[in-house]
Amino acid sequence: MSTKLSNKLSSSSILIRSDSSSSSSINESGQQAGNKRVVKSCFWSTFIFSINFVSSILVINLAKWIYVKHHFPNLTLTTLNFFVTFFLLIGCMQAKIFTYVKLPIFNMIPVSICFGGFIAFSNLSLQYNTVGTYQLIKLQVTPAVMIISWLFFKAEYSLPIVMSFIPVFVGTLVSTYYDLQFNIFGLFCAATSVVFTAMYQILVEYYQKAYNCDSLQLLFYQAPLSGLLLLFFVPFFEPISDLDKFMTYDIIFLVLLCGIVAFFVNFSIFWVIGNLSAVAYNMIGHSKTLLIIFIGSFIFHEPLNIRQIFGLCFTMFGVFLYSYFKYIRKANK
Repeated sequence: MSTKLSNKLSSSSILIRSDSSSSSSINESGQQAGNKRVVKSCFWSTFIFSINFVSSILVINLAKWIYVKHHFPNLTLTTLNFFVTFFLLIGCMQAKIFTYVKLPIFNMIPVSICFGGFIAFSNLSLQYNTVGTYQLIKLQVTPAVMIISWLFFKAEYSLPIVMSFIPVFVGTLVSTYYDLQFNIFGLFCAATSVVFTAMYQILVEYYQKAYNCDSLQLLFYQAPLSGLLLLFFVPFFEPISDLDKFMTYDIIFLVLLCGIVAFFVNFSIFWVIGNLSAVAYNMIGHSKTLLIIFIGSFIFHEPLNIRQIFGLCFTMFGVFLYSYFKYIRKANK
């Protein structure tokens, strides 16, 4: 009897040890799989971060180079970029990066008009302004969104956030006024691009909620519609007969490269915002602003005087204040 009991106990202890060893091995394999996922996620985050950082700086200086060195027509380049983006989006859809969603085409026209206006006037601003002025005036988009939202949608903002835009506005005003290549038409294009961009951002947020779609699905409709709308204006401002002198291999290569890089800017922005955080995206944006200004100043021989540097620093101080009150302080609470 005692022998049978001892045999049962020994067999049960063997089962317990085997179960514990198997469960520990399962836990270890699960932990290893989790570590691999974390490493893979960190790798892709760093990779997309790098794409966004490099492509954002590259596309501005590449477009400026095409305008300044080759005098390529502005609206034509913008239109071509829209169609390059559309064809690359078809490739992304085939690769299952995003899925096609049927949206009412006529309802897409307002957001496409704003998208086309924002890109076209931004490129005109880049053509007629220095890179520094172009980049600083772009920072006025956020306060413009706030003003439009407050006027038409009764949005409310805290006093610290509103006050943080005083140095942004004053710094931009000082830097633009003392720009050695100050241009009235360039300033008009920059201001118009700010209005179009603000309206575009508000409409995109509304459309995504109304039609339950993401940014890439919306961009799939915006890009070709904006390109088609611009095609109606191109012949009136940029005669098609003048395009013959741009039919060289180096110019065609630069134009196609500009369109591809612009696509990667849009794609990486959507990924960063969707998979990381608004804080991360804003921190990337602020560091890019400074680099774009200094790189553009070096490449295109656009020297910054002391007053412009003061305006730039004062503007960036306001931008960091906004980021702190909008994101970091809110996250800590």
